[in-house]
Amino acid sequence: MLVNVLDLLLVAALGGLSWTCSVVHYPLLSDLHREGGDASHFQRHINRIFPLVGTLMAAELTIAAWVCWIDVSTRTMASLGLVLLIWAVTGLFAAPVHQLLVEQKATRRHISQLLRAHHVRTGCWTIRCATVAWGTLP
Repeated sequence: MLVNVLDLLLVAALGGLSWTCSVVHYPLLSDLHREGGDASHFQRHINRIFPLVGTLMAAELTIAAWVCWIDVSTRTMASLGLVLLIWAVTGLFAAPVHQLLVEQKATRRHISQLLRAHHVRTGCWTIRCATVAWGTLP
């Protein structure tokens, strides 16, 4: 079914992007913070990453809800639950730290919080990718 393929493509894109951020991007942001990077670096990061991630996450939420609507099962409910957890972690932990970085108010503790939050999101996207693939691929 086309909606399942869309779901798989979205979660694979977000999972891959998340792993790239975990291995490359966030460690560099952490280094930049430690080395005294100014607010413009962090603002440019937000300006560039938000349209990409925000669009993909909104599409993922929409498609995951749609899949759950047309195929109510433990697998699809768990998958939607992971999407909702990702949104909660993003809104409650990741986004506020990004704002603190822009305001030059972030501490090492905040950076650690951001990294932990991102690892949770990466784990959720990885598990969701496997779950969606399991339900989609023959």
